[in-house]
Amino acid sequence: MFTLAGQQLAADIRHTREVVVLPDRTAVPGAPAHVLGVANLRGYVVPIVDIGHLLGLPPRPPSEAPKTPKTIVLEDAGVQIAVATDEVLGLESFDDVLPVGELGGRPHGELVLGLLRRGDGVAALLDVPRLVAAVRVGPPSRPDA
Repeated sequence: MFTLAGQQLAADIRHTREVVVLPDRTAVPGAPAHVLGVANLRGYVVPIVDIGHLLGLPPRPPSEAPKTPKTIVLEDAGVQIAVATDEVLGLESFDDVLPVGELGGRPHGELVLGLLRRGDGVAALLDVPRLVAAVRVGPPSRPDA
């Protein structure tokens, strides 16, 4: 469980490798805006990404972005990404995944499998395979760009 732009998000433990602070990141010239850089994680180059735009969350002003964000390393089909977070809430287990329609509409597009009810609200359960694929492909280009 973690937060991003005030939203509580969750990833299935089967796709979650670790929580880590990556203080030494390298900028990648020409990379899409959602790629904050890359870092060495025990000999592997891992992209550090901001998934907020993919989820339709408001952009964070650069002045509010932490210099060394705490990240959650997610993996699908051997591809790892380090997702920048605002706060890591911890590990929790849930019995039921509620349909996304319970909140009305489909928050965060097609990247959410369902909702998890918590004592302080709900968390969106991310579809990690789709998220990793979306990060690799990048956001769709805007017609006005």
